[in-house]
This record gives sequence, structure tokens and C-alpha cells, in this order.
Amino acid sequence: MSNVSPGVYSKIIDISNYVAQVPSTIGFVPFLSKQGRDNQLLFLGSVSDYISEFGNPDISIYGKNYGQGPYIAYNFLGQSGALYGLRCMSDDAAYSNIIINAELSDTDSTASVIVSYGDSLSTKSDIKTALVSPDATTFPLCLIYPVGRGEYYNTVSLKFSKYANPMLSDVYFLDVYEKQKDGTESIVESFQVSFDANAVDSSGDSIFIYYILNNYSNILRCEITLTDGEYTTGYDLLAKIYDKNIGNVTVVETAAAASITDDKQSFSAWQTLSGNATYMIEAKDSRGNVLTGWLGTISSEDTIKVYNGRDLGTASQSWVGSLSAFSSDGDITYRVKKSLTSIDSAFMSTNPVPLKLGSDGALLNDDGTLNTTEATNILARAYAGTLINPQTGADEDLVLDTENIYFSAVFDAGYPTNVKTGISTLVQTRRDCIAILDNGDNSSFNLAITARENTHTFNNYYVSLYEEFNKVYDSFTGNDIWVSPVYHMAYILPRNDNVSELWFAAAGFNRAAIDTIEELRFNPNLGQRDQMYLKQLNPIVKFSQGYTVWGQLTSQAKSSSLSNLNVVRLVLYIKRAFETFCRFYIFEQNDSFTWNSVSSQMIGFLEQIKIRRGLDSYSVNVYATDYMKKTKSFTCDIMLKATPTTEQINLNFYIQ
Repeated sequence: MSNVSPGVYSKIIDISNYVAQVPSTIGFVPFLSKQGRDNQLLFLGSVSDYISEFGNPDISIYGKNYGQGPYIAYNFLGQSGALYGLRCMSDDAAYSNIIINAELSDTDSTASVIVSYGDSLSTKSDIKTALVSPDATTFPLCLIYPVGRGEYYNTVSLKFSKYANPMLSDVYFLDVYEKQKDGTESIVESFQVSFDANAVDSSGDSIFIYYILNNYSNILRCEITLTDGEYTTGYDLLAKIYDKNIGNVTVVETAAAASITDDKQSFSAWQTLSGNATYMIEAKDSRGNVLTGWLGTISSEDTIKVYNGRDLGTASQSWVGSLSAFSSDGDITYRVKKSLTSIDSAFMSTNPVPLKLGSDGALLNDDGTLNTTEATNILARAYAGTLINPQTGADEDLVLDTENIYFSAVFDAGYPTNVKTGISTLVQTRRDCIAILDNGDNSSFNLAITARENTHTFNNYYVSLYEEFNKVYDSFTGNDIWVSPVYHMAYILPRNDNVSELWFAAAGFNRAAIDTIEELRFNPNLGQRDQMYLKQLNPIVKFSQGYTVWGQLTSQAKSSSLSNLNVVRLVLYIKRAFETFCRFYIFEQNDSFTWNSVSSQMIGFLEQIKIRRGLDSYSVNVYATDYMKKTKSFTCDIMLKATPTTEQINLNFYIQ
């Protein structure tokens, strides 16, 4: 809209747009682990992130074929700060848990606190269902459970201790214990918590147990609401404060006349006319001394009678507590609740109270050994995005979401063939990442060729296959272990990007030397390496100079530029960058101005890659025919000629 009156009018027009770089190597690996959030795709930024969530790798738990995933994740994060990890569990795995309940009957003077356990809690929905009152006298307050499912968390236990400051009410120390390898229980986390949703600490931050555990604990979570979002019946009985002082408060201590007055309050909502009282009151003087009682009828709008028992027909109108210690001279505060029971009364034992009933489900056989059929199944489902997230109850299909979840390298971990097939399917479905697979654990060259020809028959440029399994020292178990070649590729690939560029070959002595190998299953000679090359197998080789990865072929049988892993990584990198860039031109005018803008920015981006030795040459042509304009589209033809790698050096000696 044009302006009419005189003046100076300005606009800021941004013409500085450009094709942004994208992260070079972001990894993805599912794995089996005893602890951590399960069936949830998690972004991990460092080794410490991994350790705090899942603990140290330990191949002795699940063995060579199923226990290497944590090592792959650990090695990758040693070189890169970007990994998506997914701890896999069976759908029927269960949360270890403890339920804190209020127990109250018509004859009780006040509620008591007991603990119970929910069986077969596999999902968040199961947890909320377990918080429904099972009968007329038991009222669940909250359910505390670990971040992940599995029997490992049966080693966790809790202890609540009341805060010593007499001026604070319903504030507790929560100590979280974990059983150590020597059988002792040690405190691993401690928090100051309250079951009152409005409780805060001296800084004003919430200390509500739901908020504290769900935001600050690495081990535990808390649920205190039902499916409809309402607080539990136990919360209403034990934790909810229905009212508190709002004006000047006075207390009549005299027996037969015991009452409390608040000159700005109306107590009518809290009175009980006859029978069992519904509400209790706690009055506190300026030194923290407490009087308690049950609320009967009001004497006037701002004054209510107080009784020493719940049954108003048999109780006397008097306070419970030390009248001689209580002082009416200073400020008096009060709280109206349905019960004044202390939560820590169920945790008075010298031993902490354990969580129970956690289960690995079908992942373990009855004798506690690994069910390899189920392990294979859930790992394959992890790569397919069909594991059930226990928090949402839906498929964890984020692994297929190319718009919001980006990873460029998917890793095998010595997994069975069915899992490897799932990995190949994933990368071909996403078409924005490569897969690094091993060819299985083969004890000889002949068995490796047989496995390639008959079992791992992959033939696409998204997958690369590596040999051989090798022995390394494992600092976590203190033993020598046999590992997949992917164990090394997990750190070689991101290290290659750190010391050079992603379009350089992650092979050879300059970028793929390995100094941790103690022994190879077999060391292929020159003739065997020729045969492995023809079968697109990338071996680790021991030369006199040491061990190194001696190949970077994809599994594509047809010879082309895309037979080389570095070229595929280059193309996928450019593809991702251009797809992201072009999204900003959707709904722009389909004319030469837009085409030229897109073309110039693409050329600028590709020129930088050429300068950095990724491309020998390139061309960009952006256009739209009349028909394309009618269909609201234009085309970018991008020709790339990648800089080839050196695979043979011919030395010609001329003697005169």
C-alpha cells in the first residue's frame, strides 16, 4: 500500500539468502541395553549423555551378536556430537514401580499411607489406569517408575524423610538408592520434594514431586494424574490444600470452645454438619508449633469449630496437640486438608523401599537368558520404525521422518541377517543416508565370499559392507573381545569428516588407520582382496605399516561413480542442502527472477565444494516450460562430476 502524506518511508529487504550447509555425519543405531528410556528415539550429544542415560557398554550381557550396539554408539560419540540412539525392548516389557496410597475407612481417625505395586505396566496408559482407586478405602496418590522398562530397575529403591524445618509443611527429602555390584545400596540421587502442586523452594522454583522427577531425575519419573488429566483421589486426600489463611487469624484454645477465626475467610465450604468430618485443619504458630483438629460447623462465617476426632458425634470440641507450647501472640497460619498424614510414614524402615515388578518381557527366556528370536525381531522393528513407544502407545516411526529427523549414517552392530536387511530397507526408504554393515563373523576368506554371495546379497549404493571381525581390548569388561568392523567404522567415519571432508574416502592409512586391533579373523592377501573388491566387500587389512580399512565400495554391483561411498555421501549431502534451501522458494513467483536466484545460490554452494576438492566440475540449469508453469513447478538440473579417489598407482621405471 502506497503512502500519501509527505515523509520518509523505509523497508529492510533481505537479499542475503544462501544455501546453508547441513551437518556432515549424524548417526543412528538401535541397541539392547539394561537401562535407559526404551523404544524412544533419543538425540545424544556426547559420550557423557550416553553414559548417563544407558550406562557403560558391557558385551557380556547380550553377547557378540546382540551386545555391540552400545559400543558403536560410544565410539561414534567419541568423534561426533550427534547421534540418534534407540534402546530396544519388547512390547510386553514392564515398568518397575511403586504406588503410594492413602488408606481411609469410615472408622479411621485419619488416613494412613501404604505402598503397593502395579503389575504388567507396559505403557503410560497402564500407569494411569493403575492410579484409579481399586476399592472404597484405597486411594492412590502417585506412581513412581523408572525412565525405562526392564527388570534392571528392580534394583532401585526409595526413602522419604520429612524436612526438619518446623516452619515448612509437607516437604520431604527423597533419596534414590541403587544396588551396586557388591550388593550394597548407595544413594545415587537426592531431591527436595513436596506432593503439593503449588509448593516452591526459597528461590520460587517448584518442588512438586511430579515436576522435580520428570525434569531433573536421570532415573525416575512420577505420575499423579488420571487419564482425564485430573489429580488422583489420593492427591485430594493427602496432598491438596483446600484453603489457607488470607486474613488475621486467631485461635481459641479453650476446651469445649476450640475454634479458629480468619477475618477474611468464609469457612462454610469446609464445615461438616454431622457424622464424620470431611476436612482437617492444621494451625501453626510463629515458632512452628502445631495444633490440629477436624472441622465441624461454623460459629459465624469467619469462625469454625474444631474437634479432636473425626466422628463429630463422639469427639470433643478441642484441639489435638500441645496447648502449652502453642503461642497465640505472633502470626498464626493454617491449612485446610482432608488428611494431615505424613507421606514418610510408609518409609520409616531403616531400609529404603524397593521398586518392583519390572520385566524385560519376551526379551528374556524363563531362565533369564536372551531370547535371540525376540532380540532379532525388536532390533529389526527398531530400524523399521514399528516399535511401540511406551510413553505414547504409538509406533516410534520417527526413524522414517525425513522432514524432521535427519541422520546421514545408519550403523549395524554385528546383528543377524534379518536385522541387516531391515537396515538396508531403511536407508533405501529414506534415501538420505548410508548404511554401514558387516558381512557377519566369518572365520575365513572363503566363508566371507559365501556369505556375500548367498546371504548378504545387497545390491544398492546406500549400503556398504565391511570385513572382518577382529579382536580388541575392552576397557569396560577388562577382556579381549571380538567385534564387528563397524566397531571401527563408527569412529573412522566422523573422524574422517573432522580431519578432512566427508567427500574424502574413509579408507587408507591417512584417515582410516586402526591401532587398537590385536587380531583379525583372517588377513586377506592381494589375490583375496581382488576377489573381495569384485564382491564389493571392504576389508580391514594388516600391512607391515599396521591395520587399516582398505576399501570404500558400496554394495552396488554395477560399476559407476555411486559404487564409491565417498561419492554417495557427497551426493546425499548436496541433496539434503538443496532440498532444505529450495523449501524457501515454495509459493514464490514461478519466473526467471526466482530461477536465477535459485541457480546463483546453488552455483555458489557447489563452487565451495569444488574449491574444497569435492567436485571436478558441475553445472546448474533452473527452468520451467509452459507446461511446468501450468502445473506450478520448475526444475533444477544439477550435473555433478565428483573428484575421483586414487585406487591404483602405477610406478614405471625406465632404465637407460
